[in-house]
Amino acid sequence: MSQTEFLIGRSGLDLVDDFYPDDLPSEWRFDYYSTQFKTLSLPIDTEEDLELIFEELEDSDEEFELVLSIGSQLLADINELSALLDSINPNKSLFTLFSELEQAPSAEVMSLLKGYQVSFQSDNRLKLKLQGKEVAGKHLYYNHIPVLYTQNSWNEKQMRAYVEQAAVINARTILICKNAESEVLGKIRVIAEILGF
Repeated sequence: MSQTEFLIGRSGLDLVDDFYPDDLPSEWRFDYYSTQFKTLSLPIDTEEDLELIFEELEDSDEEFELVLSIGSQLLADINELSALLDSINPNKSLFTLFSELEQAPSAEVMSLLKGYQVSFQSDNRLKLKLQGKEVAGKHLYYNHIPVLYTQNSWNEKQMRAYVEQAAVINARTILICKNAESEVLGKIRVIAEILGF
């Protein structure tokens, strides 16, 4: 029996499908979102107020996983990446750093990321000193919790097939559906629950 537990969410708080109440202040979006979904991905250089989000995560007893994604251009700019990490370092237990990779990060970048919760996804098999799994044609590498990131839009049959493939991870797993709206996220969550994940 699979031990997979999916935490399902999206990239960014800008849902456009009438998810948020009309009169909700923008600074309350994260709080409202986190009552419905258990994970969120934001760029590490997001314009969202990370300090406010960190405060809300620290004050909450609810299970929630924040993912801060690092674009490939930032992985190549060690100085900018270092400055961004310095600004969020005091809260490093509250998030997982994630990046989609074509090749393994440099030793300098990996040294900089030491002590952080990290998860990488690649189309290629890479040599990294992290746990690894191959899932749905992707290679995942992580030291805390795997992040499975997709940009695909699916019908319900495709959602089910994807969730079944992803269940081979056999661990607590973050599933980020990049641009999914709340209705799609809800359907994926229901499918995962029906399948026992």
